[in-house]
Amino acid sequence: MRLARLVFAALILLSQPLAWAGRGQDGQRSPSEAGEIASRQTGGRVLAVKPADGGYRVKVLTPDGQVRYVFVPGR
Repeated sequence: MRLARLVFAALILLSQPLAWAGRGQDGQRSPSEAGEIASRQTGGRVLAVKPADGGYRVKVLTPDGQVRYVFVPGR
């Protein structure tokens, strides 16, 4: 039982750096992370991601065929 707890604790500690893998050293979101956020918000497919005003302007094709632009803040 003690070994299982140690293994569980080690897995939790090792997984922490992976949560920040999409971010730069300054905590800024990556373009791929911005695209994932926009896709989840709209349920659509990401067509383009461009930097804009401290974040990203993400072009998304929604499930009903509309093209939308979503702003995702950089932090």
